[in-house]
Amino acid sequence: MSTPNPPAVRAYLARVRTALADLPAAEVDEIVEDVRPHLLEIAEGLGDRATIEAMTEQLGSPESYAAEVRAAGDYPPPPAEGTEGAEKPTGSRRAGARLALWVLVLGVGALALVGFAVGREFDAELLGMLVLIVPALAAAGWYVWSRGTGPVAELPEVRRVRSGASRRAGSLGVHLRTMAPAWWVLCAVLMGLSALLLVIRSSTAILVLPLFVGIAALALWAGPRSRTDRRLLWASVPVSVFVFAVGSGMVGYLADSLEDSTSESPYQYTSNTAYDGEPGLYYGDEELENLYVFDADGKPLRDVYLYTEDGRPLTVPRYGCEESTQSRITQGRDNRFPRPHIEQGGYDDEGNYNGYNAYRPSCTESDEVPFTAAIPK
Repeated sequence: MSTPNPPAVRAYLARVRTALADLPAAEVDEIVEDVRPHLLEIAEGLGDRATIEAMTEQLGSPESYAAEVRAAGDYPPPPAEGTEGAEKPTGSRRAGARLALWVLVLGVGALALVGFAVGREFDAELLGMLVLIVPALAAAGWYVWSRGTGPVAELPEVRRVRSGASRRAGSLGVHLRTMAPAWWVLCAVLMGLSALLLVIRSSTAILVLPLFVGIAALALWAGPRSRTDRRLLWASVPVSVFVFAVGSGMVGYLADSLEDSTSESPYQYTSNTAYDGEPGLYYGDEELENLYVFDADGKPLRDVYLYTEDGRPLTVPRYGCEESTQSRITQGRDNRFPRPHIEQGGYDDEGNYNGYNAYRPSCTESDEVPFTAAIPK
């Protein structure tokens, strides 16, 4: 059962909420929920001296505290009296802010593709594509870190997205805030697991271990802090997307590996049923139509009857030539081998066999063995 907020914390939060009253209500609720644990910790440290005056001595006034949260959290400044809003950024600042924003958006998309490919193919060499992506994201992050997120927050596209998101905020936002700390720990764990699996698969992947360690450390450091310092979104969002993409690719890779291990068995089952539904004779995946048997001296044997170990005849279709159509037809089933060798072809008008213009069909049966066998002694 949670303890109620001390009066000093309630009074302090009320003034913070008033100082942020120009922001959407859902975002103000989110800010209050984020700063409440910090204020409770301060009040607990003060003990019986926990008054709003004592808290002001440590934290500054609620209005100044709200201004710090506003500046660090990518929120626009409060509107001045007698005006409708804050001063808009100049053209150059807007261009720089827009460039930083779209570098983040496009860089995150590129990281998602690279991360998924790395996890899907388990190929560390694909990480070479980060050479182009990471420097661009780092430059955009440095710009935002040095100039703040105010210009980005004032961009029309950002204001539209924030306005729509604030209308949809609610229990989902609270749920995500609760899950956030566990997610950054999971990011670090996934990076460590990915690095281990890549090294097991290829020893050369040990060269990228520092990269994965750096991503894990960045997730643990920048991730939790990005809730209050929105400048760190240029680090935490790319890390989060990259880790998620690598994990998704790994799931696909492991699923395919499991499927291959179950389907590609050295003892594959092959149906012993021929195309007509009757039992057939197979060697591996190949259906046999004929068998040739030789004695110890390499001489072919005639009229050999084949049976299974329990006395069943190995009956398979017997083929021959139909005289009227010169086509191959089925002439019943038996277990006597070898069968006549069937050769099909055609003649042209000049009597050339299998010529370019051959159109008259030909079918011949031969009792000759089409090869010789060398029997080892």
